[in-house]
Amino acid sequence: MANAQGQLVFTLNHLIEVGKDGELTCMTGAREVYDAEMRSILTGTAETCRNSVTELQALVSSLGAVPRDRGSMAGTMHRGWMEVMHIIAPHNDDAVLQWCEREEEAARREYRSALTKDMPEQIRSVLLRQYEVMQKYHERIHAMRGMQIH
Repeated sequence: MANAQGQLVFTLNHLIEVGKDGELTCMTGAREVYDAEMRSILTGTAETCRNSVTELQALVSSLGAVPRDRGSMAGTMHRGWMEVMHIIAPHNDDAVLQWCEREEEAARREYRSALTKDMPEQIRSVLLRQYEVMQKYHERIHAMRGMQIH
């Protein structure tokens, strides 16, 4: 039982990192885009990620473990690269959205993987709800890509 709980905590903490990466990437993207509608979508996505992280942290705490409180090193490097690319190619909202979309796709893959694991139904329902919300934001970001709004 302790091993199963340890695996669950590991999975949830990994999703916390993924969520923090998504939040910070979308916040970075919101700062970089020029279009107000795109900025609003990215800000909303960041807020949703932040809320998901808070919920996941509460789940980890309820399991008697210490929740993670930051994203991954890969996420930090990804955001740094986004900022460099924006300096090289400013006024390219589509490129920023592409980076954000990639981050969201990676998060969706991690959630799908987590949902295949054995866990209490109460936790599975939280992850499934978060995944469904993430799917909606991913579709909105994808739809915005390629639009010439500037």
